[in-house]
Order: sequence, then structure tokens, then C-alpha cells
Amino acid sequence: MEHKQHFPPPAFLRCFLCSKLYADPKMLPCLHSFCKLCIPEEHCSKKILTCPLCRESFDISQKEVPRNIYLENRVNLYQEQSKHFIDPSCIFCKLNAQGNKEAVRQCITCLDLLCKVCSERHTSTTLTIDHQVIPITEIKSGKYDDAILLVKYKTYCQKHSDEEVWYFCKTCNSLICSVCIIKDHKGHDVDRVADLIKEKESETRKLCQELKNKTSELKQCRVSLTSKRNELKKWEEKKIAEIKKLCSEAVSKIERGKNQILNDLDNYLKQKSRDLGKGINNITAQCSNISDSVQYVEHVLNGMSAQKIFLFGELQGRLENLDKKIKESIPFTDFSEETENIRIMVTEPKLEMTLDKPEAIHEQTSENSAKDCSISTAAVDDVNDNSSDIFYVCDKAVQTSDADFESFTEINNDQKRNYSLELIISHDLRTPSDKHPSYFTSVAWINENQFVAVDAGNAKVKICSFPLGTILNSTQVTKPLAVSAWKDGISCLTQENKMIIFSSELCPQNTLQNISSLCPSLPSSISSQWIENTTIVTKVNNIVLKLPLKYFPPNPLSVFFRYACSLPNGFYALSDMSNNCVYLVDASGSIFKALRCNPEPISFDKFYNIFIADFQNSSMKVFDLKGNHLADLLLKHRPRSISILHDKLIVAAEFGSHVFVYDIIYR
Repeated sequence: MEHKQHFPPPAFLRCFLCSKLYADPKMLPCLHSFCKLCIPEEHCSKKILTCPLCRESFDISQKEVPRNIYLENRVNLYQEQSKHFIDPSCIFCKLNAQGNKEAVRQCITCLDLLCKVCSERHTSTTLTIDHQVIPITEIKSGKYDDAILLVKYKTYCQKHSDEEVWYFCKTCNSLICSVCIIKDHKGHDVDRVADLIKEKESETRKLCQELKNKTSELKQCRVSLTSKRNELKKWEEKKIAEIKKLCSEAVSKIERGKNQILNDLDNYLKQKSRDLGKGINNITAQCSNISDSVQYVEHVLNGMSAQKIFLFGELQGRLENLDKKIKESIPFTDFSEETENIRIMVTEPKLEMTLDKPEAIHEQTSENSAKDCSISTAAVDDVNDNSSDIFYVCDKAVQTSDADFESFTEINNDQKRNYSLELIISHDLRTPSDKHPSYFTSVAWINENQFVAVDAGNAKVKICSFPLGTILNSTQVTKPLAVSAWKDGISCLTQENKMIIFSSELCPQNTLQNISSLCPSLPSSISSQWIENTTIVTKVNNIVLKLPLKYFPPNPLSVFFRYACSLPNGFYALSDMSNNCVYLVDASGSIFKALRCNPEPISFDKFYNIFIADFQNSSMKVFDLKGNHLADLLLKHRPRSISILHDKLIVAAEFGSHVFVYDIIYR
């Protein structure tokens, strides 16, 4: 039966940090809640707590954070209902010894589980005629949870456990019962709980209404800003067209000049070539004449005796004549000097932009004419103890090596494909040294033969072989959360928003603070990438590149990128936990598409399609870079983390010590 099946808890009953049901939930002043053990302990002495979700800081220690009683009760209710609804039976039939009849409804007034017959009788007695009887299928939807809480979790006096509290002592700031008023609170300022709740509810609802009214003002402001942004976009398009036109005209002029210069050069060199040809032919003829004459003279000199005396005059005359012609015909012009004096010069065209207030643009950018790139330097005092140069990227960050692009030659996003998954293997990654049950929060491919996984249960990062699943190396990390790999190493993000950079052998190299998310690309990438608030940071060798996002989310004042990935073409996909969507970002940092889906772990395949995990439905959604929804792929278990390399998908599941590897099949 449908109601016998396990039903998942609502997303708001899961801790944002550990993804489990809340355990001893604590509520920060920003109203965000976390498990007690998930709140960073390092802030206890400083008396400063920063919310991991909204990043707001509060002057409060961990011990002063109050319990979230509402969430405690909701979690307890869910756990109880999960047990009761596995095989619910009618309470009245049990009492009347009529066997375990299946319960199909529940009374939310007295919480009795009822079969079909008993549920119809339940509202037919004078005592229960006003009771509300609801089908269990609707109870499981959660919309009656608050009503059930009011009945199930009544508050009883701490001193008199059988007495329900009806009063609130303002003097002692405590809930008390009727007995307490007489014994311990004589003369105190006491109010009825119902009256006080009514008063406070009225005040709170009034505040809510005031905020709702101000929200309409904010929406009008947003409309105005959106209009201005659209105007700015039109102005930008106009200026871009103007720039392109000017550049096109300049290129046309250069092309015309090129053709003219080539023609002039051709004419000049043709004449020089003809002159040189004449000289060559003349010298060739002279050499032939000299050779013939000298050969004849030598024959005469060797073959005759006294009679040759009569030939000397003619012979010498011929030789002297040839010598004279040689002196007259040898060209003495040094053509190499003439050609070397020809210089080809380019008078460089210069495109400039001027503003009424030039400092407005030069505050963030400065001209760098020595390099043919669009990266401008900016003064930065310190970036997490990184002594390398810092840049703000204006166009495109360094992504991957050329070899990475060669492995993506079969990209053709216009081609329609059908996707399916085939589970090929699962690996149990427990080791004898593990002291606690393993559960994995993140996985990432290192190469075709290795992957790295975060065992949060044992606070370890483990490198494993594929397909054998052998643990090759591991290291201890405090509160590890996520992991990524690139050509020269491995990065691990912790729950305290620290990023530890390891070598390929898991030797720690550096630690950076205030990191929002890792931003993995191909494992062969020459750069490591991560997110700092709303900035994508890329580190290549000792150079750090920063790409500030030009984002326009529904709530631009509150964004938190929990998961991300970097595509080799310079595009990005970012999961925004605050606005509950996934953004597609181009190489300039502009968000060009918002995907309305749960902001969960992301990866990409060899066709640059985006895979987004769907934890709630044990599946993945597939989108192309235009934001078109391509497929929904079912998984065996709920995915905590995904990573794709070529056609292999690796998944870290919700519970247990296994990771799962699938073949992605394209048709």
C-alpha cells in the first residue's frame, strides 16, 4: 500500500551542513538552524559566530545559541510518524480484540489511528463529533504537522510533571502551572499563557505585515533597478556596435593599405628582379665568350710554332676587348643594401574610451600595454598568505591545457541524445583503521584509474584505485566536507570554510580561509579553482586570477554558492543555496541563465551538458548550456556528491560506506 512506504523528510528538517536530520538543533539570531555539533567550535572563545548559510556574524558564543524547540518537535514527530506509518493499525480494533486492521485515517484532535469503519464512527459520538479525521496520505504530506504538534507536545511543569503549564511568570521568566502560582510565585507578575501568546502573536503578525508592506516597496525598487539595468544593457549593446564598427573600419583601412603596399612592393621588386636578371644573363654570356676565346687561344699557343707570331695581334686584341667588356658590364650596385633599407612599419591604431569621470573606470582597471591580454592588475594587500600576483579578470580566466580541449573534440550540443545509466560497480571504502561508521560527502575523479573521496564519518580524505576500489592513500582532516582534483594536487573544503591544498600524495601544501565552495573542472586542468563569496578564483602556478560575478539573482543581497563546477570552455555552473536555483555563468562572469531546480552537487560530461544531483528524488537532472532540460536519470541511492570523467559517473550516496560507479550511455 502507498502509505506503508517510507516517506522522505521535508528538506527543512535536514541540517544544511551535514544533510542529516537535525540533532539537537540550535537557532542563530538570523533564524537559520544547525545541529549543535555542526556549529564550529573555534568561535567559542571569540564569542563570534558566523552563519554558514547567510554569512552574517553575531556576538554570541556557541554555548549561548538557543535550542530550536520547534525543529526538535518536528524532527521527533517525523521520526515517530515514520515508525507508526510503516504498518499502521486501528487502535479501536485492537482494544476491542478485532485484530490488527489497517488504519487509513488519523484523528488530529486525539491522534488515534483508525480503520475505515472506525473513522466513520469516530465523528458520530457526542464526545468526538468535533474531531478532525484526516486520511493518512494527507497526514504524510506534512500539512497537518503543526496541528498535530499542538496536541502531541504539550508543555508540562518542570516541578510538577503531571501539571500542564497555563501561566507565565514575567518576574522569573518561566512557564508555571497552577500549583506553582500558589506555592512559589505569590505576588509575582503572572499572565495566562494563552493571553500572552495572543498578545505576542499580534505583535509578531504586525511586524510581519510591516515587512510585507516594505517588501512591496523593495519590489518597486527592484523594478526600477531592473529597468535601469535593461537601459544599461541597451546602451552597452549600442556601444559594442559602435566599437565593432570603428574596429571594422580600422581593419578595412589596414586591409586597403596592405593591398597597396603589397602592390608597390611587388612593382619595386619586379623591376629589381628584371635588372638582376639582365645582369645575370650578361655575365653568363661574357663567361661563355671568355671560355671559348681562351680555349681557342690556348690551342693556338700549344699547336703552332713560328707562324703563330702572325696571330698574336688578333689574339691579344680579342682578349683585351673581352677584358674591356667585362669591366663595362659588371654591375657594381649592391642590391642587398637597397632592399635592407626598405622598412615595413605599422602605425598602430589605438581604440580609447573616455568618461566624464575617468577615475570611475580606473579605480578597478589600469592599462597594461606590455601584454596582449585583457587582465588588469589591482593592488591587493593579502590573499590568505598567498604571495603571488593578484589579478581581476575582465574577459576570460585561464581554464585548462590544450590537451583537455583535444579530448572534447566530439562536442556537438545541437545533436539530440538519449541518456541512460548502468550501474557497473560499487566500492566499500572502509579500512581497518576506521574507528567510526563511514559515510561519504564528496567524490572526485583524479584520473581514469583513481578517485578521491571524503569520509566524513572518520574525518579522512581517501585516494582509491579504479576499478579495484583499493585504498591507495589517506589522510586525516578535521571536519572535511568536499574535495576536488586537478593536475598538480587535491583540494579539500572543510565545514569551517577552510580549503586545504594537498599535493597528489596528500601532503598538505597550503590552507586558505573563507572559502565558500570548490569549483572543480577536469582533473587534468592546470589550474585549481574555488569560490570566495561571489568571486570565482583561479590559481595557475603562482598567479591568482579573480573573476567577480555580475549576478542578478532574485535576492542579490543574499547569495551562497554551495556547489560549483568549471567547464573547459570558460563557462561555470553554480548552485545558489540562498535563492534555490542553479546559475549558468559565461567566461566574463555574467549570469545568463537561472535553472529552477534544487541547488545541489554539479558535474558535466564530455558534451558540456550539466548534471545536477537531485537528493530528494534519488536522481540527476541534465541540462545543456542553453538551459534546456534534457533528461532525468534515476540513481540507486540518494546522491550526496557526483563526479563525471568521460562516460563514467561516480556517486557518493546518502548513507553507508559505498560509492557507486555508473556508465553514462549515450544514444
